[in-house]
Amino acid sequence: MNALMASTRVASFERPRRVTSVARRSFIKRFCAPGPGSGIVCLNFWELVAAAGCPYRCSYCFLQATPSYVFRHYPLSGAIFRNWRQMLTEVEEWLEAPTPRMLVVGELQDALAFEEHYRAISGSSLTQMLLPLFAQQTRHRLLFLTKSSHVEYALGIPPTPQVVFAWSLNAEEAARRWEVGAPPPHRRLAAARYMASAGWPIRFRVDPMIPFPGWEDGYARLYDQINEVNPEMVTLGCLRASNALQAHARRNGRDASVFDYLAGKDPGGYKKRLPTGTHVGILRFACERLDRDRFTVALCKEHKSVWKALGLRFGGCNCLLARSAGHQH
Repeated sequence: MNALMASTRVASFERPRRVTSVARRSFIKRFCAPGPGSGIVCLNFWELVAAAGCPYRCSYCFLQATPSYVFRHYPLSGAIFRNWRQMLTEVEEWLEAPTPRMLVVGELQDALAFEEHYRAISGSSLTQMLLPLFAQQTRHRLLFLTKSSHVEYALGIPPTPQVVFAWSLNAEEAARRWEVGAPPPHRRLAAARYMASAGWPIRFRVDPMIPFPGWEDGYARLYDQINEVNPEMVTLGCLRASNALQAHARRNGRDASVFDYLAGKDPGGYKKRLPTGTHVGILRFACERLDRDRFTVALCKEHKSVWKALGLRFGGCNCLLARSAGHQH
């Protein structure tokens, strides 16, 4: 374990950025999926708002068009919560529910980007605070969704099947241009390998896939690397955006050229999407390249017509418990 931790420190180039400390009224809420009339396959799930914003500067980040950041209630670059003890109390109360559920960290922030910041104000990183709470029971699970390679503190904790680590990945070329400030995908994959070797359940989310010139080669390399890790699940999603997101990206000084790939909205009018042929083609390429005999492949916030075009049947995603776990969300 010590060797793993030392190697990870060498592999990680992340340096903690200064972030604001603010207070929050409540920390756990239910994510409301698009309505049934939208045709978008996405279910409600529980999310833990463990921090606000994100230190990375991804061009396509939907937080840029979210009122809390548009009106500067929280800094887009990230904030942690000084009333973290209340957060832990809410988690403990949530764990008392009799029905098995999954709690997701990372929908409104990066789940691992604030490890050092929480350690500075509380003496413990976020993983050091949360993982033991889930390890002491067998009913519920916790999922960390991240682009960070900062896994030192998690590696110092005995693994438990009650906690899943999921990395958001992209092709190296796409990440270099539109995921500025985030660790490159090969470093995220290295962190995932360390965690998998230590015994932690691992998942990946390849989202948003972008049809940049040469995307087939870029994503092929990524999928081959994912196959080597052999996660328990991979969730796929294509580039999508609300009407206002491109303008907010420009206002924030981010490379808004990524939105030039978008065409009309999906059939339900939910968000702007890639042209239909490109959209289905990039997803089909992933489904054919990934080793679906060894792990589950699902789609993220895609219209039911896309599922049908690919011949896929909904059975779970990164926000839900694996079918084999026999849990409900």
